[in-house]
Amino acid sequence: METKLFNEKMVTDTLQLWCDNVVLIGKIHSEGGDFAAAANKVLSENYDYDNGKVLFKPTLAYGPQTFRPTKKGALAYFVGGDENFPTDKGFKLKPWVKVWFNKLDYILHADLAIVQCNVHFIGEDDSHIFVNKSFVFKICGDGKVRIILHQSSLPYQPTI
Repeated sequence: METKLFNEKMVTDTLQLWCDNVVLIGKIHSEGGDFAAAANKVLSENYDYDNGKVLFKPTLAYGPQTFRPTKKGALAYFVGGDENFPTDKGFKLKPWVKVWFNKLDYILHADLAIVQCNVHFIGEDDSHIFVNKSFVFKICGDGKVRIILHQSSLPYQPTI
């Protein structure tokens, strides 16, 4: 089987899909739909938890639950409601009405893309935050691009 190589369009398409899925989960939650099922589907289709290992460090995770190597831990961060992750409130449920990325840079390496960018989130209440993101995207055996590393942090704000 020939290895498919990453290209720039695949990077931007994967990032845009990630942004769109943040908005989708919040929208489903706002409309009273099954947001947990939607988030679980996003984790299966866009992260490699079902087929391999994922390194995930959510923006607001800390302490012994800083890293989320399991799908269950990632789902708890996305939608909350898991007693095993009591500090998770459901980051994707705000709802966010617009999400986009900028300051994109990446390295393409065969079937991998190593990506850094800023991601901006606009809330329904007109709030705006942005976070620094690092991702590693992989072209999986089924031809789909999935996340195998997702690191997120708030920008450093030094006190002067």
